[in-house]
Amino acid sequence: MSLPRVAVITTGGTIDSVGSGRLDLAAYLETGARLEPGVLLAGVAPVLGTIADVSEVAFRRVRAHAITDDDLADLADLVRGLFARDEADGIVITHGTNTLEETAWLLHLVIATDRPVVVTGAMRPASALSADGPLNLVNAIVVAASPAGHKLGTVVVLDDTIHGARDVTKSDTMRVSAFHDGAAGPLGWVDGDGRVVLAHLPGRAWSLEGRFAAADLRALPRVDVVVSYQGADGVLVDAAVTAGARGIVSAGTGAGYPTPGEVEALERATAAGVIVCQASRVGAGRVPVVPSLAARGWVAADDLPPWKARILLRLALAAGSTDASAIQRLFDDG
Repeated sequence: MSLPRVAVITTGGTIDSVGSGRLDLAAYLETGARLEPGVLLAGVAPVLGTIADVSEVAFRRVRAHAITDDDLADLADLVRGLFARDEADGIVITHGTNTLEETAWLLHLVIATDRPVVVTGAMRPASALSADGPLNLVNAIVVAASPAGHKLGTVVVLDDTIHGARDVTKSDTMRVSAFHDGAAGPLGWVDGDGRVVLAHLPGRAWSLEGRFAAADLRALPRVDVVVSYQGADGVLVDAAVTAGARGIVSAGTGAGYPTPGEVEALERATAAGVIVCQASRVGAGRVPVVPSLAARGWVAADDLPPWKARILLRLALAAGSTDASAIQRLFDDG
């Protein structure tokens, strides 16, 4: 039997960065050095012979914190094209970890396919002693080649762990175990014997998989995130409205509480036709639809972190949703 065909799209990040020495685990991005194209995959090729027929697909390499809407649009088009031309049974994307979870969540929402899409990266550069990138890449390919990887939507694989795109978030700046999930935990693991073990399937995120496949990612509306803190006034909220934001995600304290000054500014934004989504700056837990929030016509982000709530709100607005209650249903379902 022929092996599954896995396409590896390399977009850059720590996984192919080269530092000044084997113990350069912090300042390596400042060297500006990267592995030459093909080197990362060639380093693990000897162990892939019985796993998958792997090919590398060229894409520009960019730091995760510098990725633009155009980059994401081109990446989504590339993924769709590989599947549409039947050139891959699964796709792995290497990516910088700083915004990896945002790219994975966006791809989950705009790519409609049963085939695996796996995003991976590394917390240590390729030049480091005990670099984690090579095994992360192999495990991502294992998931992309496995029947268990189908119908999961876009997933993230790092540190032997399979994460759902909706719930995964980076929770540490340096540890190799930096990525964690919400209360439901990870989807599963790639064990030491190469077996893909699924603990559970993604639940609510399934309802939104590929929902926004028709979105023009190069023309998404502006949505800004405003983070609350003690004594915050409404200046940043007003600035977002002035800049043309059609939506604002308020990253409030606790279960979604902005300051009185921010509330006044957010109410002005609502009156001006801006959709307000109330999220939390806390790393876990839901923002419920309490009576005061409903009375203001705001959307509750549920347990989506502010930056993921921003992505869903942008796509909802791009799809023509302007009614807060309709957008609320998206957040409730997804």
